[in-house]
Amino acid sequence: MSLEPPSRAVLKERLLDLLAGRATREEVADWAVKWVRETVPVVDDLVAWTALKELAGADLRVSPTEYLHDESDFHEWLDRLEVGSDL
Repeated sequence: MSLEPPSRAVLKERLLDLLAGRATREEVADWAVKWVRETVPVVDDLVAWTALKELAGADLRVSPTEYLHDESDFHEWLDRLEVGSDL
């Protein structure tokens, strides 16, 4: 991928899109996984990298009808991104 990696602001917007229903879990996960699967990581910001990895799993399921992560997880990810935590 030759484009600039997503900034924290872009990641925040993707999370807000997910929370507002402007993007599906699958759309956001597909977008994030392209960055996570790079052979040579291009994201130097550890907070952004953590957010990308979380978003890449936004569509994971524990059963055919139940997702692993819920809206509270998305809010937690957003909070960590906003305060700059990579926990």
